[in-house]
Amino acid sequence: MCGIIGINEKNESLITESAELFCYRGPDAFGIFSDKQITLGHNRLSIIDLNTRSNQPMWDEAKEIAIIFNGEIYNFKELREKLSDKYHFHTTSDTEVVLYLYREYGEEMGRYLHGMYAFAIYDKNKKQIYLFRDHVGIKPLYYLYRDGLFAFSSELKGLTHIMKEKYGEVSINHEGINLYKVLGYIPSPHTLYKNIWKLERSSFLVFDIATKHIQKITALKPIVKETNDFKDFSNIIEQTILNHLVSDVPVGVFFSGGTDSSLIAAVLHKHGVDLETFSIRMTRKKEDERYFQAIAKHLSLKSRVFDFGIKEFDEIYHEVMDRIDEPLSDSSLFPTYYLSKQSARFIKVILSGEGGDEYFYGYPRSKILFGFNSKKCDFHITILDRLYFTIPSFFGKNRLFEKLFQFVGQPISYYLVHMSPARDLATLAEWRRTKEEFRGKKVTPMEFDQKFYLENDPLRKTDLMTSYSSIEGRVPLLDANIVLNAPYFANKHLEGGVLKASLKKILTSYLPANLVYRGKSGFGMDMRAYFYESQHLKLDLNRAIKFLSERGVIDMKWKDNDIKRGIDKYPNFCFSLISLFYVMRNNEK
Repeated sequence: MCGIIGINEKNESLITESAELFCYRGPDAFGIFSDKQITLGHNRLSIIDLNTRSNQPMWDEAKEIAIIFNGEIYNFKELREKLSDKYHFHTTSDTEVVLYLYREYGEEMGRYLHGMYAFAIYDKNKKQIYLFRDHVGIKPLYYLYRDGLFAFSSELKGLTHIMKEKYGEVSINHEGINLYKVLGYIPSPHTLYKNIWKLERSSFLVFDIATKHIQKITALKPIVKETNDFKDFSNIIEQTILNHLVSDVPVGVFFSGGTDSSLIAAVLHKHGVDLETFSIRMTRKKEDERYFQAIAKHLSLKSRVFDFGIKEFDEIYHEVMDRIDEPLSDSSLFPTYYLSKQSARFIKVILSGEGGDEYFYGYPRSKILFGFNSKKCDFHITILDRLYFTIPSFFGKNRLFEKLFQFVGQPISYYLVHMSPARDLATLAEWRRTKEEFRGKKVTPMEFDQKFYLENDPLRKTDLMTSYSSIEGRVPLLDANIVLNAPYFANKHLEGGVLKASLKKILTSYLPANLVYRGKSGFGMDMRAYFYESQHLKLDLNRAIKFLSERGVIDMKWKDNDIKRGIDKYPNFCFSLISLFYVMRNNEK
């Protein structure tokens, strides 16, 4: 976990100021380089090769190529061995390996990397800047392009600061707002602001410094060992989890007692890896606690458990909201941050089971989406869509339309009603715009969660909340060797009507069946209850509605009774407004 930032001009003061806004991503060292063509900044969290020789920006021996890097490469030792006959290495870091991998393979280098990453390469001789992002979008990367000015950053706030300094203001991207109101996040490549984009997952961008143009954005697919043998796939999962332990600092595990985190803990236990686990005990969810304690006892885990309820929520509320720079309606931000903050007292790297639900079909909706998979997606607006927005709200309306969209075979409409925090509070125009986004991604129903939700909600949340705590979050189940092989076993993932059946089958080789085949509710919060109990939320909802209405972002004239009805029926949408309010306020400071 680090933070990177750069601009295509000599401007050390601006890059230093911008990098300081997210210094928590890398509190161990700050490095900067500038020449007439570029300025590069790097906040370092030291994980591999703690020596200052691995500080960044890092140069090759010829001083022709520089890199600033965020993430981890888990196969860097094998890559280094292949490159060592040709290149001389001065560090034991993965960053230097990536640097020489570029020298060897150029733009094709991303195909050889297994890991999570967002990095920039400055090729001095070619006068080009390259941005690379990993295969599923684990690490974030934003870029700004306006009137020949090009800049990039690990966090949006780095670029909004540059925009304000250069142009005096940031301009809201209403297309991003429309997508956010329907989805509860802004899907890549869009952002909340004009002239700023997210680099999409599994792609690279080339910026030509001489012409001041973005030459191309290209998708890359990592080279993996493909298999359709389930036993071989099980071995790949086990080895991948072990590979994610590479570190020169203490590593721990986020442990919920669910399938994904239990599998990670069980594999480590099998191989005698004695890591501490960190769990959260949600005040209103005692069932999860019973299982994670039973599994921890079975595996003899060194477990630390922290309580999270309204008291803890109110304590950390502003620690999260005063930093957030991209809106998310996902309330699990808060328990994730609290657990990260507590874990940071003991470790610097944490393994998480994120991604298992999306690639192994772990959500109740996965069964329904799987049933849609042979049907064409409904990219257009239908009569039933229009009916949904014409009929006034009534009790059970959204559930009824979920069933209707399922019955008539409209997978996108079903998914939007099921997932949207706004539901019928959105407009038909916003609904239509969101469907166009699905058309552009050319997705199948089983890819909705993988290509929209995962990158822009769970991974964004995990990255932000761990980085706010200055720890590195790793997600072994999202390794390229796993996610690119997972589709070969699609029928096994829901075998016998069991969610995530393939992973559970693997897990039964480590744990008794009664600890494997059970439900889990996760970190989701009952936002309705928190709105009535928290000292912050109702007050901030009123502030948010006033702020957003004055700026023309929303058209809502809710009075006291409307706000109560909104909290009762659409608590997640109400929180999404608060999140948007804080993001805009934070970025306008």
